[in-house]
Amino acid sequence: MRAHRAHICILVLLPTLLLAACSPAAGSRPTAVISYSTRNPLLTTATPMPTFTPTPAPLGSSENPLVMGLIDANPLQVQLDALEELTAQLSTFLQMSVTGKFFLDYLNLEAALQKQQVHLAWLGPVEYLLASEKGLLSSQLVSNHLGVTAYGIQYVAHKDSTLISYYDVGSGKATADAAIALAQFSGMRPCLTQAKSLAGYWIPLAYLAQNNIPTQAPVLTYTYSAAMRAVYIKGICDFTATYAIASDPRTSSEVIGDLPDALDRLPIIWISPAVIPNLAFSVSPQLPLPLTVQISDYLLQLGRSDSGRSLLSELNQYEIAGLEAMPDDAYSDLRELLAVTDVRLIDLLP
Repeated sequence: MRAHRAHICILVLLPTLLLAACSPAAGSRPTAVISYSTRNPLLTTATPMPTFTPTPAPLGSSENPLVMGLIDANPLQVQLDALEELTAQLSTFLQMSVTGKFFLDYLNLEAALQKQQVHLAWLGPVEYLLASEKGLLSSQLVSNHLGVTAYGIQYVAHKDSTLISYYDVGSGKATADAAIALAQFSGMRPCLTQAKSLAGYWIPLAYLAQNNIPTQAPVLTYTYSAAMRAVYIKGICDFTATYAIASDPRTSSEVIGDLPDALDRLPIIWISPAVIPNLAFSVSPQLPLPLTVQISDYLLQLGRSDSGRSLLSELNQYEIAGLEAMPDDAYSDLRELLAVTDVRLIDLLP
């Protein structure tokens, strides 16, 4: 009986042993082993493809022209024609592509300058100071307007006041320093035009501040003629200040028509040097110096002919009797004066 059971067990186990013998050994099975000492090429990041950077077209080419900028929200047709004519002349002279554009305001022009989309510009003193302090433009030429390239201011008071005049009518110059002449205004009240005016507001206050002369808050009259009438009738303010050197507003038709004796009744107490440059032509400092010289020389020659002066005057709607070389340091006195005030140049923009 026991032998019979043993025989049965052998028969049951035999197939199992045969199947195990035919199966591959566990140790021979292939396994995926990741080696951390050898870099797997399949896991390596691909080398980035180089990005394409287009080469800018040469400055002065048709794809990248020199651009002359001016500020005028609504330029007249005569201005547009003058700009087209001037840029065409420059294109022929330089053998380069030159175009022009009128900008709505200074801020739009400044944005174009910062992007190097404008290379040449005609600007007034406030706009130039803003552009130059950011290194966007460098002065090259200044316009001769009414016989001068810059103007100043004059302080005017009533003849019946006790103020002493430090002004020589013959030479048109002051006979004393500002510190001496203006000390008489201490504690007095001026009539000034309005807070966006250089000659009618900020420069008069600057000379007083520069010489530590306190005055009362100004009465704003908004025009030079109204300021002089206020001084003439007395009781409103003690003195006023107007632009000077280029012309004398005391002789304007608005004043002489109402106050025929204005020159006698409203004497000049003191007159400043010419510290405010006229309309100027400036270039981007990014331009090569030889190119800057070429452009400036051409415009200087243009301003020496009747047709050239007419073209420049029509372009700017400003009487230009010629152009003269003017470096950036011609603005030094103006910068020093404004530095003693709390003016923000951006607030003086139209």
